[in-house]
Amino acid sequence: MATLEELLAYVVIGLFGTNAVPHFVQGITGKRHMTPFGSESSAVTNVLWGSANAAVAGVLGWLYRDAVAFETLAVSFVAGVALAVGLASFWSAENPTLPWE
Repeated sequence: MATLEELLAYVVIGLFGTNAVPHFVQGITGKRHMTPFGSESSAVTNVLWGSANAAVAGVLGWLYRDAVAFETLAVSFVAGVALAVGLASFWSAENPTLPWE
């Protein structure tokens, strides 16, 4: 059974891994998209932000690779799906704005 630390690490892996996808995709398709750096961040900023998110998930995955078991993968998957549903809900709003705007 995974430890609480390992499960929390996999929650973070799921969140960062999921968040990497929309930023990277928007960036490589040349579209502006919100990042922590602004509501209309450039495509390049989005590629870099998505890549940074993927790097965090990858490094944590490497550091906690011995914890890969059904429970840790399930926790990572559930955290990623929860974030994806939250993002879909957020971006479906008529005028989405980030809290710091």
